[in-house]
Amino acid sequence: MAVSKEVKMPNMLLSHVELYVQDLTQMEAFYTKALGFVVTDRGEGKNGMVFLSRSPNEHHQIVLNPRQSHRSIASPVDHISFRVGSLTELRLFNTSLQQMPEINIQTVSHGSTWSIYFRDPEDNRFEIFTDTPWYVNQPCKFTVDFTLTDEALIEFTESKIKELPGYSIANEWKKSHRENLSV
Repeated sequence: MAVSKEVKMPNMLLSHVELYVQDLTQMEAFYTKALGFVVTDRGEGKNGMVFLSRSPNEHHQIVLNPRQSHRSIASPVDHISFRVGSLTELRLFNTSLQQMPEINIQTVSHGSTWSIYFRDPEDNRFEIFTDTPWYVNQPCKFTVDFTLTDEALIEFTESKIKELPGYSIANEWKKSHRENLSV
């Protein structure tokens, strides 16, 4: 069912993701120790779910469910993505994840973001990102080095994207995008 162009749809933000897990203890330890999530609720017994959040505005952002999936096919989800407010915050997550040698980290830019991709201990793929000051048409992806200073990373990123299609200042793109959405 298509939504009419006249209907103004409200903004949506990611609230939470529920993951079926095989080892609840290991997964809870990963999310609390590596990523700083806090347990906000816990179900009873061996099939009790664990509710985790890093936001004071969300009771839970991740639910760890130790029950077997009811799906008969593999999940269609490629990755789950969380936005952070700054490059400094993103670097904190990168540092935390680097302290876990079993976790493979990919640090990239999509031109419009700087991102960390990784898989949790049960192979669920995640992205944590922060916005850059620019917009470029997608897809765009190249490796970046978070050991660079902020100034060097900014310079490197802009040098890679300034000739790409759609290159503009992010706020200009957002203004145009808002107009297209009639928000």
